[in-house]
Amino acid sequence: MVVSVALIEDCVHRVSAEAVESGERRLIALAGGLRIEDIAEAIKAYARERGRPVTVLYSNVSSGEEVVGARALAESLSDAASLTPIDFDESELALGGTWDVLLADFSAQMRPDDIGRLVETVRGGGLVVFTLPPLEAWLSSLTLFQRKLASPPYSERDVRNLFKLRFLKSIRESEGAWLIDLEAESVHGKPRRARAHQPPKARAEGPVRSLALTDEQVEVIDAVEEAREAKGRYAVVVIANRGRGKSAALGLGLSLIMKKFKAIGVTAPSLHGVQTLFEFLERGLRAQGLSPAPIVRDGERVGVRVGRRVAVYLSPPSLADSDIKVKVVDEAASIPTYLLFRILRSSRVAIFSSTIHGYEGAGRGFSQKFLSTLAEEKSTRLRIVEMRTPIRYPPGDPIEKWLYKLLLLDAEPGEPDGFSDPEYIKVDFTQAGEGLLKKWYGIYVLAHYRNRPNDLAIILDAPHHSARALASGSEPLVSIQLAEEGRLEDDVIEGIIARERDVPGHMIPSRILMYYGLRGFARLWGWRIVRIATHPALQRRGLGSRALREVCREAMERGMDWVGSGFGASEELLRFWIRNGFTPIHLSPTRNQVSGEYSVFVAKPLTERAEAMVRQLNLEMKKRVLQSLHDIYFSMPPEIARLILATGGVPARPKLTYSQKLRLLGYIRGYNSYEMTCDALAELARAYFLGWHSKRPLTEGEERLLIAKVLQGKNWDLAKPAIGLKKQSELFDAMRSIARKLAAYYKVSEP
Repeated sequence: MVVSVALIEDCVHRVSAEAVESGERRLIALAGGLRIEDIAEAIKAYARERGRPVTVLYSNVSSGEEVVGARALAESLSDAASLTPIDFDESELALGGTWDVLLADFSAQMRPDDIGRLVETVRGGGLVVFTLPPLEAWLSSLTLFQRKLASPPYSERDVRNLFKLRFLKSIRESEGAWLIDLEAESVHGKPRRARAHQPPKARAEGPVRSLALTDEQVEVIDAVEEAREAKGRYAVVVIANRGRGKSAALGLGLSLIMKKFKAIGVTAPSLHGVQTLFEFLERGLRAQGLSPAPIVRDGERVGVRVGRRVAVYLSPPSLADSDIKVKVVDEAASIPTYLLFRILRSSRVAIFSSTIHGYEGAGRGFSQKFLSTLAEEKSTRLRIVEMRTPIRYPPGDPIEKWLYKLLLLDAEPGEPDGFSDPEYIKVDFTQAGEGLLKKWYGIYVLAHYRNRPNDLAIILDAPHHSARALASGSEPLVSIQLAEEGRLEDDVIEGIIARERDVPGHMIPSRILMYYGLRGFARLWGWRIVRIATHPALQRRGLGSRALREVCREAMERGMDWVGSGFGASEELLRFWIRNGFTPIHLSPTRNQVSGEYSVFVAKPLTERAEAMVRQLNLEMKKRVLQSLHDIYFSMPPEIARLILATGGVPARPKLTYSQKLRLLGYIRGYNSYEMTCDALAELARAYFLGWHSKRPLTEGEERLLIAKVLQGKNWDLAKPAIGLKKQSELFDAMRSIARKLAAYYKVSEP
């Protein structure tokens, strides 16, 4: 142990000197049987190099109410450091904070999401320290995160350890990163000499602008303040890598325009994501001599009030529906593009910010899809601000480069010259190498998938997950992620139905069991397509459909029963899956709080037994939807409901009473009102959408109107957009025409 302690002290001394002299961050991974005292000595050595007590963010799992090791570490550090302990499960709470040292113990838990959040809290000149068990033992065991990847019938023995290997390899290969293996008494790393960097300082005056740290933050403040005098619709888009201070700059900018506007609506994927913005909004108001009051709920700011003005958090769908004129979207890449445009078009001032390379979502996809369309909005004056300068550490920081490399935060697809006959391949990341992985993953990034670092670990380590691609040579054109589901044992099935078992994976079988109790489906074997995306330069050329055919062909060859998927129900996605032979079998009862979309599950049967069950599930789902459109699905767009209800079908006829027939025929002839006849129309509508039709008698617009008015029970004004008519008289005529067509179709005769 004496040799090991000396090894640590020598390395920490040299690496600390590099960090302090350069102003850059450094990383040290300590592997071996370390005592708390040894770790404390390493931090004390760094504090001596700094010449002052240091701040330490310490992260580990918890035991009871306490983060494991926190008390003993604090006692060992004594006056050399102040310790902030945080459970990995609460790593999101560290965002916005800054420390000299991050100390993370990966003995029991290691999640890529946590790494992405925690590493970015370390200031320039600071240290990132990871502690690991002896490497051989660590690589032959599983973290808590990995254990959850063992989805039956797979066991923990089947979980791969590819992410841990990737983690160690990245440290060995990166500048500024060191691996100390105490058992082998070896040190991997090389000195990095860099010129000294000074912290950034903006050249700006004024009570609010002087709070900015970079000139780019000042530019954001200026862009937001322009909204005060803007004529017509005005949009600001702020794009930046993580850690550039965009949320703080937005808050400062908003503090300058609150006097002008009564209300400002703020949204993000989560309430926690806007805490920094609200904090700096308050700072900016106080700098102007005002007295803001935070609006707090459950310990978090939900808004800021000053006088009769207010800035308040709303969920993305609620912000889109509100009549607030100034709307702010932080981390816009994590919100569907269609919702961003609803927010834009319902506002006078719209401010969007997003991380281009970061763990919040598909920032590059946002910049490509959203900005290109936004630039074509003739009625909107657009200002774009790009932020490149880091706030906490200098440009070119080696640990930022290491983090981006490890988590593929800057992954991009290749540039295929074209394709003649793409090949369907199984992607083996143990053999593929970094190049193919980055290109395969990069397609998801540009396709606006909301990627998180944990997704990378899942595809690398989960035994039931695998990857496929349509590729031209070494260039992936379509990326596909698959998850095996089904083949569940009876005890697992009964546990899911009784809500006594929480089984990892098996998203589709679990929903089927919970909502429909169809035990036989859970015994079938299938592939859920987790994600499928086509290279942005090659979209709308049939490659996605070709890839689906190849997946189904391989599944049939393996003896699988079905291929399915789950996704947010948008018109484009529903049409794509239905066009490729997939049938909706489940619709969630609630909307996603961020996207505002209902989740839908689809399946394509590959065997006779699966085909019968898919038909049964589709019918059960349609019955549930038809009986719920007036209630939980009242806000569902009629076209989404129409696409779902137009699939499948069984022989069905309306069961009209004598009275209903009489009133229906009177309505068709023009002497009964809609209000006299709506019950008969509802019976016709339910039979129509339950039934199978060789040729549908109604147009798509008529079907939408039937859903909106008759089944959802919307008033005539709310039903207008369903068919695109503006005059109420035209709507009345359209509904009467629908009744006439359906009465003829079902041969409704005089009673």
